[in-house]
Amino acid sequence: MWQKQPYQVDLPAGQTAAFCVCGKTSVPPMCDGSHKGSDIRPKVVKYDKDKTLWVCGCRESSSMPFCDGTHKTLD
Repeated sequence: MWQKQPYQVDLPAGQTAAFCVCGKTSVPPMCDGSHKGSDIRPKVVKYDKDKTLWVCGCRESSSMPFCDGTHKTLD
């Protein structure tokens, strides 16, 4: 379920992650393929070092899928 605060995602070095940008996933913030049949593509990332990511939970970030703090301004 989508939430007001961001999701913390700890991504180990070398692991690939696909984040939802369509809002239809049943396992937010990860992509589950719910966008199939559309032109939408998930945001796929992979880093050489361990990385902690803050992924948008409110669906209002201007830098989707990553959190930009917009949730702090929502009622």
